[in-house]
Amino acid sequence: MKVGIALGGGAVRGIAHIGVLKVLKKHQIPIDFISGTSMGGAIGGLVAAGIDVEEIEEFVLSTPSYRLMDIGIRKRGILAGNKIYAILIQFLEQKGLGDIKIEDLKIPFRAVSVDLIKGSVFVMKEGSLVLAIRATTSVPGIFSPVHYQGKVLVDGGILNNLPADLLHEAGMDKILAVDVEREHDEQEPRNIFETVYRSFTIMMTVQRRVNLKYADVVFRPEVGHILAFDTSRIRECIEAGEREAQRKIPEVLSLLE
Repeated sequence: MKVGIALGGGAVRGIAHIGVLKVLKKHQIPIDFISGTSMGGAIGGLVAAGIDVEEIEEFVLSTPSYRLMDIGIRKRGILAGNKIYAILIQFLEQKGLGDIKIEDLKIPFRAVSVDLIKGSVFVMKEGSLVLAIRATTSVPGIFSPVHYQGKVLVDGGILNNLPADLLHEAGMDKILAVDVEREHDEQEPRNIFETVYRSFTIMMTVQRRVNLKYADVVFRPEVGHILAFDTSRIRECIEAGEREAQRKIPEVLSLLE
């Protein structure tokens, strides 16, 4: 029996994936395929590369938020995303994985982005893992797009924020999904980042609901009250992921019997 997990986008709320994955590891739930969008693509890619989820947690918690962003107006994005790229490379290089290709990962992996030239989903199945992660986390208007093979790539959440469909296409017998987005934010955005992201999430709600039909178990960590770019709540997101996974683990174990 092959088990796949889809990790959805949600900016800081997506850090909850770490908590879910920690609990799955604790209960020795096998993961044979990972698909991810945005933060789900970043966390999923690191796990697929063989990095222990507790090490990812330590890295995230120990990296100050100011190190994750380039402040300043850039040509195609408010934040260029260069520091995210550099820190990610540094982290992978520490593990001897700086040049790793998607096709060489320990766990098969797909990262979802959108090509602004074609106006369609682009799924990275091969090539640089670091590039794939940067592309899938490039929120339009906030982070600069990634140029790759004539494409201009941004966060895949615009068209596929919870890529459980890719696991279905890959022939997984059982599919788990982690949905960290809320249906709608009923509070005023605090700044330009949250205004852009709010508009973005409204667009992607319909496709996310469609893809949930492919999932046998859906984890929904209680992170809806956390604003998209509130980096002071990272630990809270991880803990919410752990609580939700513990709540759903009997369902998962029953599914895999």
